[in-house]
Amino acid sequence: MSQIQVAPAAELSDFVDLAFARRLEMAETILPDCVEALRRNDAKQSIAAEPIGGGVAFFGGATYPANQIVGMGLYGEVTCHDIERVEEFFRSRGVPATVVVSPLADTTLLTLLAPRGYRISEFNSVLIRRIHSNEPLVAPPGVVIERVTGETLEPWASAIATGFSEFGPVPPDVFTGFAHLPGALGFLARIEHKIVGGSGGRIIPEARVAALFGTATLPQFRRRGVQTALIARRLHEAAKAGCEYAVVSTLPASGSQRNMERRGFHLAYTKLVMVREWPSP
Repeated sequence: MSQIQVAPAAELSDFVDLAFARRLEMAETILPDCVEALRRNDAKQSIAAEPIGGGVAFFGGATYPANQIVGMGLYGEVTCHDIERVEEFFRSRGVPATVVVSPLADTTLLTLLAPRGYRISEFNSVLIRRIHSNEPLVAPPGVVIERVTGETLEPWASAIATGFSEFGPVPPDVFTGFAHLPGALGFLARIEHKIVGGSGGRIIPEARVAALFGTATLPQFRRRGVQTALIARRLHEAAKAGCEYAVVSTLPASGSQRNMERRGFHLAYTKLVMVREWPSP
């Protein structure tokens, strides 16, 4: 009988336990400093956030694409009262209750959601990549990467929104808020002086994690290394800030997941997005 091979502990540095999952989930959690920044960016929007059951419920407006609670159950048991608070938070604002469930969440979370009419809306792949101290700046010839400024904020957001439009309409003002987040990693890409793509992200110093999100390229400028250059620039900035990991969330088996894995990311775990909708009045 052949001997079972056991990996040395040093080779398990990317093993995702509960403590690591808590750090990674901060990448999608709208923390108080983010809420204040988003409110300053758009005072007209009824932005709200509430900590419940170890997570944070966030509402960014009726058409905001990520009205949800992230992190529930990662810090202990979830109670029936917690679920009722979540549902009231979203129902009172006229949107479905959306709960993002980590596989490392306490089992009470799914037990309480099961009898309340929740359905699985989608799965999310959480991908991670260790950040090295010497992350290079990589941009192919003709591609220029710049940090977003007040002057370029609107065309940057418009380019990202256009890049995502094939998946459905997204208003550009969803992305303008990204540039105002604490530790924002907002960058644009130019080809021949034209803004052809952009990306968002955020450095979370307390977790030593860089969240990457909102990356898109105008269709006619794809396959020219724009996305690779945008990723490299954010990794470079994250390395300078002392981050250990970069994290990104994608749909499973999507083009986005394939592209991130080609750039050194790998799957940490898969999450459920659970939704409860309300009957029409």
